[in-house]
Amino acid sequence: HRIWVCRDATRIYVILAVCTHLGCTPNWVGSENKFKCPCHGSGFDAEGVNFEGPAPRPMDRCYVSLAPDGQILVDKLILFREDQWEDESAGAFISA
Repeated sequence: HRIWVCRDATRIYVILAVCTHLGCTPNWVGSENKFKCPCHGSGFDAEGVNFEGPAPRPMDRCYVSLAPDGQILVDKLILFREDQWEDESAGAFISA
C-alpha cells in the first residue's frame, strides 16, 4: 500500500512511502535506522525527513484517524507536508 504506520512515544502517524525526488518507493533499512531510495540514493530518517541524496523535501504524511472499533484508518488522498505535521485536529497524527 506504500505506507508506513509509525509510532513514537506520544503519537501515531503514517508516512507515504514515496520518494520526493522521482516517486520511487524507499525501503526501510533497519540496520541504519533510515528509509533509503534504491533508485537515486535519497535517505530519510525514521520520521521521513530527507538528509541525503537528491530528494528535495521530506516524505508526505497521510491523514490518519481511529474508527469507532479502534482500528487505524488511513486516507492517502489527504496528505500533509512537513509544515503541517503538528496539526492533530487536521488528522496529521493521532495521540497514542
